[in-house]
Amino acid sequence: MSRSLTAMIAASAIVLPSLSQFATAATPSSKAGKSSQSLSNKKASSTKTFSSSSQAASSNDQSDMANCDLNNDGLVDVSDVIVVINNYGNSCNTADCNGDANRDQLVDMADVLFVLANYGTVTTVPAPATLLSGVRACLQSKFSGNVAGLEALGVKNDCWMVHGYAVDAPHNCTDEDFFNASVSDIEYRFGRYLSKKTDLMSNYDGMVIIDIERPYHPQQLGKFIDPNSKDYNPEKFEAIVDGYKRRIAVVRDMLPNCKLGIYGFPTPHSHGKLDSNAEQQRIFGYEMAAARGLLDQIDVICPVIYQRFGSTDNNYDRIASYTVNGIEVGRSLRRTDGSTFEIQPLVSFKIYNGASAHDKELITIADLADQIEVIREQGVEEFMFWHGKDDLDGSTTVTERLGELLNELEYRSENVMVADGS
Repeated sequence: MSRSLTAMIAASAIVLPSLSQFATAATPSSKAGKSSQSLSNKKASSTKTFSSSSQAASSNDQSDMANCDLNNDGLVDVSDVIVVINNYGNSCNTADCNGDANRDQLVDMADVLFVLANYGTVTTVPAPATLLSGVRACLQSKFSGNVAGLEALGVKNDCWMVHGYAVDAPHNCTDEDFFNASVSDIEYRFGRYLSKKTDLMSNYDGMVIIDIERPYHPQQLGKFIDPNSKDYNPEKFEAIVDGYKRRIAVVRDMLPNCKLGIYGFPTPHSHGKLDSNAEQQRIFGYEMAAARGLLDQIDVICPVIYQRFGSTDNNYDRIASYTVNGIEVGRSLRRTDGSTFEIQPLVSFKIYNGASAHDKELITIADLADQIEVIREQGVEEFMFWHGKDDLDGSTTVTERLGELLNELEYRSENVMVADGS
C-alpha cells in the first residue's frame, strides 16, 4: 500500500471519530435470564486468581464494538486503525484474522470505517465464570467502589437499593404522610434523590429495589385483612396498597429501563413453618396485595432471606426451611394478568434479629455457603448480597468476604468431584 494511502487513513483516524455516531452495531439488552449452570459446571471455568480488570462491566457491551479493539487494550483508537493499515489487503481464512474488524474475511477500507464508527468507545472483558456467577452486590443507595475486585470474583455490581425516604416514605413516616403523598410529591422527592445520585442515570438498566419499610412493612399487610387479627382493617389495607403503588409507579416512570424489584415481598417468618398461622397471614397479605395490582409494574421478586440466627440460637436449624419458604412463596405470587416473576433472593452478610444472641454478627463463611447450596437446590442461580456499604465491620469488606466465600465454594466443589471420582 502506498505511503500516501497510509497517511490518509491514519489522518482519518483523527479527523473522523465523529463517524461513531453512525455506528449501527446492535446493542442487546444486558438483562440476563436465569442461569442454568450447576455448581459443578461453573467450577470448570472458575479461578482462584483474582486479577483486577481496569474497566467496569458495561450494560451495553457489543460484540461488534469489541471486534474493533484489535490490540485488546480496552479502547478503540488510532492504534486499532493502524492494525488495519498494517494488514490492509490481506484475505483471511479464519475469523480471528488480525485487522478484520467486521469479520468478512478481508481487511479493507470497510474495516477502517468500522473501527472509526466505534472510535473512542471502551470495550470490556466479560466477568470470569466462577461459583459466584449470578451473584450481585447490593448496597444501599450506591454501587460498590470495588468494581474490579467484584468482577474478578464473577460478581455483578449492578444492583441499587433505593432508600424509602427517596420515595417519600422515610423511617419517621406517619400514616398521614404515607397515605397523603401525591404522585407529584413523590416525583419531586425521587427527582431530588436522583439529582444527588449521579451514578443512577435515567437510562440505567440494572437492578433497582425499592426499600419501603415504614410505616408499614410488607410482612404486616396480612394482619389488616385477617378477620382474626386485632388489627383487622380492610380500608387501611387498601390505602397501604395504593400508597405502595404510587411510589412504584413513579420509580418505574423515572427509571423506565431498570429491572425493578421491591423489598419485603416476601419476607418469610424465621420459624420456617410454612403452615403456621403467622406465616399464612403473611402469605395472604402478599397475595391480596398482588391481586390489587401492587406488583404489576415489578419485574423481579426478591424474597428477603437474611439469616436470623447464629450457632447458639435455638432456631439455628431453621435457616434452610425459611430460605426454601421464601423462594416458594415468591414463586407463587402473580401479577393481575396471571404472569409470574423472575426470582432473585436477597441474602446478607450479617445476622439481623434483635432477639438473637448473634445479632449484627458476621455470618460464618460455612453458613453462607450452606445457604447458597439451599438456594441453588431450589433452581435459583441469581441472587443478591445486601449490605449498606462496602465496609462490613471495620475489618473486612464486601469484596473480601465474597472472596472468602468463593474459596469455600470451590473447596466444596473440589471435594465433591473427588468423592465422585471425577
